[in-house]
Amino acid sequence: MKTNIFKRTLSLLLSLLCLVGMLTVSMTSITAIENDVAQTAEASNEAPTKNEYQIVSPVPIGSSIEPIEQPARLDSLEGKTIALVGGSFSASVTHRVLADMLIAEYGCNIYFMEEIGKSGTYNPTKPSDKSKEFQQKLINYGVDAVISGNCGCGICTVKETGNALAAEYVGIPAVVVGAETFIPQIESTGFNNGVPVVRTAAYPGAFANDETSVQQQKARDILYDQVVTGLTTQITQEEIDRIAGDASDAAYNDVIFTGSYQRVQEFYEVKEMSDGLPVVPPTNEKIEYYLQFTNMTAEEVVVENVPPANKVIYAYHVAANAIMAGCPAEYMPICMAITRCFGNGNFYKSLASTHGWTPYVLVSGPLARQLGISYEDGMINEEANKLIGRFVSLAMLNLAGYKIKENRMGTFGYMQPFCFAEDEQTTINIGWNPYHVNNGFDLNDSVITCGSTLTWGNPVTVGTTDPEKAMQLLAWDCTEKQQNGLGNTNPWESRTIWMTKDVATTIATGYTTRDALENALIATARRPLWMRTYAHYWANTGSKIHMNTTFDEHYADIKSGASTENVAADKVETTAVPQWLQGVVPFDTIDTTQTINANTDAQKRQKVITTGFVVTGGDISSEFQVMPGGDCVSYEAYLPSTGTWDNLMSGLGYNSLESYYLN
Repeated sequence: MKTNIFKRTLSLLLSLLCLVGMLTVSMTSITAIENDVAQTAEASNEAPTKNEYQIVSPVPIGSSIEPIEQPARLDSLEGKTIALVGGSFSASVTHRVLADMLIAEYGCNIYFMEEIGKSGTYNPTKPSDKSKEFQQKLINYGVDAVISGNCGCGICTVKETGNALAAEYVGIPAVVVGAETFIPQIESTGFNNGVPVVRTAAYPGAFANDETSVQQQKARDILYDQVVTGLTTQITQEEIDRIAGDASDAAYNDVIFTGSYQRVQEFYEVKEMSDGLPVVPPTNEKIEYYLQFTNMTAEEVVVENVPPANKVIYAYHVAANAIMAGCPAEYMPICMAITRCFGNGNFYKSLASTHGWTPYVLVSGPLARQLGISYEDGMINEEANKLIGRFVSLAMLNLAGYKIKENRMGTFGYMQPFCFAEDEQTTINIGWNPYHVNNGFDLNDSVITCGSTLTWGNPVTVGTTDPEKAMQLLAWDCTEKQQNGLGNTNPWESRTIWMTKDVATTIATGYTTRDALENALIATARRPLWMRTYAHYWANTGSKIHMNTTFDEHYADIKSGASTENVAADKVETTAVPQWLQGVVPFDTIDTTQTINANTDAQKRQKVITTGFVVTGGDISSEFQVMPGGDCVSYEAYLPSTGTWDNLMSGLGYNSLESYYLN
């Protein structure tokens, strides 16, 4: 789906110009550039002239999910049974207004979420038990239509749209209420999950900025008519075409454009296949060469149903994006493993959020050393590390289908993805297992880990060789660096902790294993419940708690085990005042909440590490850096046979892979 109207217009113009054979060439305006590109595109299947490239598409064609035939919209709402579900962004306020108006005008029967439940994120290929139960209740209760909301953030939009998708899949028309900025994400979420048109009701402005009275007024004056229209007006082909955008039926290896280097850049930019930086033109010949460095053929499936676009990704498409990113052919095993990570929910679940999770890649094992992936100071700015980060950027766009302002909704945008390695020899020397070994892999497996972070920079300098004090500094920083800025939702989300050689060596003298360090942090990294409550009370991203309860009541609720957003219950205890607050808090004990959780799901090669420790960053400083963010997932980087790989690498001047093994 195209959300950038300007680019969509240019893309349509390009296609039209190809059909009519317009030859106008001028570089003095964007329109003239498109005329020039379009004229060249007519020659796509002809032999290129000097300094021209025959390029292919880096985007898998079509979705792995077949679109459904949507149910007809209702002729009238008179006497109909309607479910109003979802609970994000003051939905309890706007839903109540909509329900009262539907009852008053049409005599509707109303069910709310408390009675009928919700689906949440909906996966049409593997519906969750929760989704199935919701669908069955809709049927059992005789529901004629569903209204879901409110969408005001990148992750909640997927959840609230999921309620509507679940309804549409069982033949019940639905409307999703969302802030204007999130309407494109609602529509693309539906389209990518097999529902061609999700009807929406757009709320002007931001829900959280409006007082309750304003929210009620907007529900009456603006949302209500949109909801009624959305449920009673039939879907048109024009709507379907608008949301579907410029779909192509080209084969995976078809030449889609022929032109000069500059025109290739313009073509990919207009077609929204580029992140705005220059790309290396991918040709069939180059892709064939790159595939030699993998254990797969062009048409083998690397991973399928990758959200949000739910594409089937061939090895061919991975190679096309690796080439565009400027990666050498020998990086292909890394790029393939990264692509598999995109299919794992522990990795992708947070990438659409307004909070701006930035993906990163950790390369472990002998392949990292053979390719020279840096773990030294300044590591993410080394060439190899930057190129892999660039691949992630293009893969998010072309392979997964993330588009800024459409379904990747970071309020302030995103940093570029980055890559790094671990100083595994130092890790072994201090008595710890390298990260990937702690994750269930063998020492000399080559492993790719993908994670994401909400922060960058601001490391802590450790000015002591006392391991306990170093651990306490680490614990303090963990309580400061949490999810959503002040940590107003989940207080124990995942973190990856980087330590330079000096810091790791200091800490290892007192904590001889990673597990020992983690257990110490679980006990020590506790946040005062007052701070946790304050953040959740005043900086809550979903609902305005302060309008419904007092601060003291909310404090008591959390302490007693009440559920908050994404957390079944906080882990609250009365503990000694944390070391860094002694002298500030005039008590011996206070209520605190746990901010680090124990690692879970220890199944070999799929263990989810919620707190990961990586020795990296060189040895010129004594620093650590806490990277709070999403869960990490790890996959082995599969190479061709050992002999084939070593022969290929020898021809490029590399030593054998085995020469980089560790004991």
